[in-house]
Amino acid sequence: MNIAQGLAHAKKVAGNRQAVACGSVHYTWKEFDRRTDALARSLAALGVKRGDRVAVLMLNCHRYLELYYACGRMGAVIVPLNYRLARPEIVFILNDSESKILVVDKTLAPHTTGRDTFATVKEIIYIGDETPENMHNYEKLIIRGAQIVASADETMDDEDLAGLFYTGGTTGRPKGVMLSHKNIVSNAIHVAVAAAYTERDIYLHVAPMFHAGDTGSTFALTMVGARHTFLPMFNPVHFMQNVQEEQVTVTFVVPTMVNAVLHHPDIDTYNLSSLRRLTYGASPMPTEVLKLGLQRLGQVFAQGYGMTETAPLLTGLDPVDHLLEGTPEQVRRLASAGREVFGVEVRVVNAEGQDVEPGEVGEVIARGPNVMQGYWRMPEATAAVLIDGWMHTGDLATVDEENFIFIIDRAKDMIISGGENIYSVEVENALYTHPAVLEAAVLGIPHPVWGESVHAVVVLKPGMEVTEDALLQHARTQIAGYKVPRSIELTAEPLPKSGVGKILKRDLREKYWQGKSRNVN
Repeated sequence: MNIAQGLAHAKKVAGNRQAVACGSVHYTWKEFDRRTDALARSLAALGVKRGDRVAVLMLNCHRYLELYYACGRMGAVIVPLNYRLARPEIVFILNDSESKILVVDKTLAPHTTGRDTFATVKEIIYIGDETPENMHNYEKLIIRGAQIVASADETMDDEDLAGLFYTGGTTGRPKGVMLSHKNIVSNAIHVAVAAAYTERDIYLHVAPMFHAGDTGSTFALTMVGARHTFLPMFNPVHFMQNVQEEQVTVTFVVPTMVNAVLHHPDIDTYNLSSLRRLTYGASPMPTEVLKLGLQRLGQVFAQGYGMTETAPLLTGLDPVDHLLEGTPEQVRRLASAGREVFGVEVRVVNAEGQDVEPGEVGEVIARGPNVMQGYWRMPEATAAVLIDGWMHTGDLATVDEENFIFIIDRAKDMIISGGENIYSVEVENALYTHPAVLEAAVLGIPHPVWGESVHAVVVLKPGMEVTEDALLQHARTQIAGYKVPRSIELTAEPLPKSGVGKILKRDLREKYWQGKSRNVN
């Protein structure tokens, strides 16, 4: 299996069809193939060999897609960098991965100062005009590579490393997830089947392209010769404009993006009817937000659950299962992550490794050809999660009689108060049912008697007012008393988010746990 096989197929079956639309830039699949071929030749001329790491620090763009395929066809290992990281974190990843090349765009070029701090980087490729001194211009490399006679293409083995995808490092140092060509291509096949992608689809890259949530569909869409379109970063207005102008049919978003679009005052002025599948994932979707989405956009929502370590897709909840009306069991499944996708085995097990009964809480584990090789140069961390071929996700869940999986919480986000297990997602869903709540994050904070106390940080919708007491009273009508927050913080500032838009609870926890030796009590 080789990532580049998908591009070769697209060129054969859809060569004259449009491959990318990025602002005023449009290329067919034949043109896209020529550009990635030229880029691969230029990378080889810069000294990049099979197995060398090529780091990418840039916003979404058609060139990001070109880099995925140029690296794939020559055997280089791509290292996508989270542009929301601080410079010391980026420097750590460059050094840890021993990246040989760094590709950077104009917006993020300031991170390249002090090159002596990442000494393994031999060359920097710049995307933009007025290329800085000691950097190579990306487009000039394309022109130069087209004049090189020797091919840079390599024949890959299934287990050859294709990419190092660094996790956010919520606990300790970031970990480089090693995904092979087999991992990525297998996932692409699983996604193509699950989402029923065809050459008629038009996909919008709006989630960051460094994130596995977006790459989960990237290679599947290329396989079928679909069209890619791009937004540099998420903005609700730009999202709606792009869907309308490009007639986007499929995309991947995170719940905070959906929330922002649905609550934008101009949503009704845009035609979003081309959407047939709006996949959400990366963090739990509040049920009330999902209900509003179904009312406003129709039955176009699909959930994808997985993780970087599984390349990423594990389970899916299809649009046909997103029901506002039906039997109680059918409606309840709106809160589920769906069922395992074809090609992957997913189980929910107890501490003894046995499958849980419906209603019991256990950990989600999975195995399949999409499961990572391990963490880059971290054998102990790898052994802790890859056990007898099964990836232990750290996610807690229940199942029902038809194998729908309900994610309860991350194990580390579970709050233990007075000996009771409280799942933050459940409390957040209760808060979201209040009409004034725009965003909510629930976390455990230290308590001298109960160990931890349930605390909520809430952002209200513009122009709405509500007291903390009123929110607490509302929560008591939705969930058991011991789950109700003991304190609520109302803030006018948006909640802190990661590069992909996930709410960063670790940032919210920090002030409460300062001086503590551990983040549990």
